[in-house]
Amino acid sequence: KDLRLPRLRRPVSCTGENMILGAVLLAFAAELPPPPARPCLPLSPEQQYSIPVWVEASWSKGDFHTAYEFCSSLNPFYQRGDFDGDGRLDFAVQVRNSTSGKLGVAVFHHSGPHTFILGAGMEIAPGMDDLSWMDAWAVYDDRKVERGAGEVPPPRLRGDALLVFNTESASAIFWFDGKTYRRYQQGD
Repeated sequence: KDLRLPRLRRPVSCTGENMILGAVLLAFAAELPPPPARPCLPLSPEQQYSIPVWVEASWSKGDFHTAYEFCSSLNPFYQRGDFDGDGRLDFAVQVRNSTSGKLGVAVFHHSGPHTFILGAGMEIAPGMDDLSWMDAWAVYDDRKVERGAGEVPPPRLRGDALLVFNTESASAIFWFDGKTYRRYQQGD
């Protein structure tokens, strides 16, 4: 069997017909909707074993476990860092709002009963309540934050922060100010 690719009968040229066809295809492509948001992949049984017992206990309280579900769309699917600056490792995991489908991050502080939801239907900045654009994240453990994209001076961190980004465009830092999480735009 011949597995070679067939040869073109004639070379492709930039004739008027080809240019018109190209313009029509570009116009059609401009009308296409944006790509769908990242899906929320459920945790595998093996990943569920990675959730600390204290996080499971905190998650089971209240209505968190019915209002949100853990996602494993990011790699790694969770982050650990001292986000509140108390010297103990806290836990962050991507979540999906069960009602709206919006994505975000749940942050569990090891020393306290509070669970903080960033996005997933909860407004974290004017007009921003969905982190479906986020395709990568890391723990930002450098206490000094460099000046970001805007005019706002960089925050002073009390602990680690979450650096979230869209690898093609933007990044932001989510940091704990002692009461709540705030967002600082790092880059565009």
